[in-house]
Amino acid sequence: MKMVKAIVRPEKATEILDELSNAGISSATRISILGRGKQKGLKVGDVYYDEIPKEMIMLVISEDEVEKVKSIILGIARTGKKGSFGDGKIFIIPVESSITISSGLEEN
Repeated sequence: MKMVKAIVRPEKATEILDELSNAGISSATRISILGRGKQKGLKVGDVYYDEIPKEMIMLVISEDEVEKVKSIILGIARTGKKGSFGDGKIFIIPVESSITISSGLEEN
């Protein structure tokens, strides 16, 4: 199993979740977050924004779904053909196991 954490622009999150669901991947967590990347915030006129609103989409999927999920997220989250600063980041992390709380069943 793999955990995918995608940090994306807020206006892209719903479209990503809809497309993932259409592809048969419906279990996901969506969290509103604040952060900054390599650009260290954003300056508009005289105002500096140290933290920028983003959405984090978190999924635990099988290894054979990783490429499909990456492709969907990249295809929707990237702005324009080359992308731009602030489009986000995808993290893929190994998951040792998960336990369903209601049933106590463990998956490896």
